[in-house]
Order: sequence, then C-alpha cells, then structure tokens
Amino acid sequence: MLSCKGFKNELIDCDELVLGAAKTEDGYDAATLSGKVKMLQEISPDYDIDVDIWKQLDLANADEYMYNTRINFCDTLENTDAPWYPVLKKLNISGCPVPVSEFIVEGLTISLDSVKDVLCHEFCGNYRAEISFMHLTDKLSCHVMELSIEECDDEYD
Repeated sequence: MLSCKGFKNELIDCDELVLGAAKTEDGYDAATLSGKVKMLQEISPDYDIDVDIWKQLDLANADEYMYNTRINFCDTLENTDAPWYPVLKKLNISGCPVPVSEFIVEGLTISLDSVKDVLCHEFCGNYRAEISFMHLTDKLSCHVMELSIEECDDEYD
C-alpha cells in the first residue's frame, strides 16, 4: 500500500505494507498482509476512514468510479464482521485513541468472505482503492492500493 501521489502522509505510514493473495487451509480465497505500519500521530476518536474504489479501464487512462463509504474508525474497532478486524486484532488495536507506535505484521491471512459477492466474472478487472483518514473535511492520510479480480482455475498457483 503506497501513499497517494503527491500526498505527504503525516498520520500513518504504511508504504511498507504488502497485500497478497492466498488460499486458506480449507481452500477458500484469502488475502495476506505483511510489513510495517507506523502511526506517526495519535488516531483520535473523531477520525473517519473514507474509501473510494475505481475500476481501471483501458480507454484513455480513464477510471470508472465504483464505490465510496465513510465510517468512523473508532466506532468499528469492535465490529468482528468488519473486513479489517483481523488486522486490528493482530495489531492489538482495540480502542481509541490509537497511540503513536510502529506495528509489524507477518503473514496475516484475511478471509475474503466479506467481499465474496464481487469475486465473480462480472467484476473481473483491475481496481484502485484509495483509503484516507479524515477529520471533518481535512484529509489526514491518503493511501492507495491496486487490486485485481481474475478468474482462476480450481488449482491455485
């Protein structure tokens, strides 16, 4: 996960965080997460997370805007159904404010059950997700990751 182009992240540095693909022991699709997250400033209870997703198109470098959600970060810390809950649990983040610190993530496997409805032929393609921490209208951090949904054989390579 990289910083958004031209944006200086002064709240969170997760440029060394790597998202990958895997299978669970039961053979289900999963994501893996490894690397380092640095909290450069305390995360306050009034910070929101804003997520925007674009589908990357081959036409003239244009992207199709697909989805947006904005939620209060601290309100979601105890939601065990949230897709990021395993990450927060691994990092021992259970309440706000989140202090200045450095977190190391090693080979964390994350179920894709929460997004299984889009893991189908109709959604195959390349996507860009922008994840920002917000305070009211001020963008405090901006991170981007590229994702790909592909059809696969039953065998996982």
